[in-house]
Amino acid sequence: MRAALALVLGTILLPCAGAANGQEGPSAMLAGGLIDGTGKAVRKNVVLVIRGERIAEIRDATPGDASDAAIRDLRKYFILPGLIDVHAHLTMSHDPSLDYGGLSAASAGILGVIHAKRTLMAGFTTVRDPFGPYYADVALRDAINRGLLEGPRMFVSGPGLTMTGGHGAVGNWAPPGVEVRSAADSVVDGADEIRREVRLHQKYGVDFIKVIATGGIFTVGSDPGSAAFTREEIEAAVDEARKRGQRVAAHAHGTEGIRTAVLAGVHSIEHGSFLDAATAKLMVEHGTFLVPDVYADEYTLTKGADLGWDPDTLEKARSVSVRFRESVRLAHRAGVPIAFGSDAGVYPHGENAGQFALYLDLGLSPLEAISAATLNAARLIGASQDIGTVEVGKYADLVAVPSSPLDDIRVLETIPFVMKGGRVVKDETGSRARSPR
Repeated sequence: MRAALALVLGTILLPCAGAANGQEGPSAMLAGGLIDGTGKAVRKNVVLVIRGERIAEIRDATPGDASDAAIRDLRKYFILPGLIDVHAHLTMSHDPSLDYGGLSAASAGILGVIHAKRTLMAGFTTVRDPFGPYYADVALRDAINRGLLEGPRMFVSGPGLTMTGGHGAVGNWAPPGVEVRSAADSVVDGADEIRREVRLHQKYGVDFIKVIATGGIFTVGSDPGSAAFTREEIEAAVDEARKRGQRVAAHAHGTEGIRTAVLAGVHSIEHGSFLDAATAKLMVEHGTFLVPDVYADEYTLTKGADLGWDPDTLEKARSVSVRFRESVRLAHRAGVPIAFGSDAGVYPHGENAGQFALYLDLGLSPLEAISAATLNAARLIGASQDIGTVEVGKYADLVAVPSSPLDDIRVLETIPFVMKGGRVVKDETGSRARSPR
């Protein structure tokens, strides 16, 4: 049976990985400019040599490189590290008719295949997925890693951990005595239940743990400002994750919930809508990252009504938005490390880079915004040894754009060239490497 299934999967999915834009990349490329993600100044006229999946050499170009048939000519382009989105729900959709509470496992998996390709084509070569119903995110990650389909590198959490009646605990309509358990969330109460659930998640192959530390916007009747788990409960999740070298992300809007999660030792605060100065200082002291999903907020406010989203959801979003954006500004001024997370799935997948311009509106410089989606994001994930910067020894995850994003950040919204692990997966530059004579 397994052999037959493998044959069917290979027949259906492997052609995706070998499509027209999926040929093996050249051994070297000549870039007009390089923004390596380390914070160093832009380098002009650079050659990157790639062996297998990794960068083998970075050197200044010589006059003969432009005419070398074995080198891809990208002199008109700027090369950057592949982008990273640390809050992207690939197995979920912004379409209200595909609400995760009523989504089947099969539907979640199919959506994941579609969204993974869109995300990769948008230049995001890595995502952290903090909410996978039915562990569909685990299956998607594994299929990508095996080369069965195209998609970014994935770090996944499986279902989020929430308390009874907490954000994401859909099914609260059930009559007393009827147990309703959502596949999208793990409903747990108390430190012992949390420890067991974390262990169960680890058994099924997650990379990190997601806890819901406050109410949320997209659960009807939930108050985003209200705290959820206690410090003891979140500490139990952090402790169990630590034992296997894993990290914990905390969904948190309200001030009390943010502070509780930081003190409990989580590695990131997702959203952080009601951050105050004292808690921002605490985050700096603890090295806790903020992951502000400004693009999802913008999309909700501008598109939600047209899509027929729930009025309660839209009203909560409006009431939170101004304070949320002030919190991002506050965090930036205080020196809180910021990692790029857009909440893809609230908006259509593939539009992730629309968040860069919004970050600039909130006080980040172009280089800081790019660093949020490269070096900072890699550090948060715990993968900076392999991704996040263009350096010798790291994966050849690269994107190329026709002008410097330091001058116009919106150039990242339409990326014509994407390489993942040394393989070109998208090339709309017209600059394919020539065959040697």
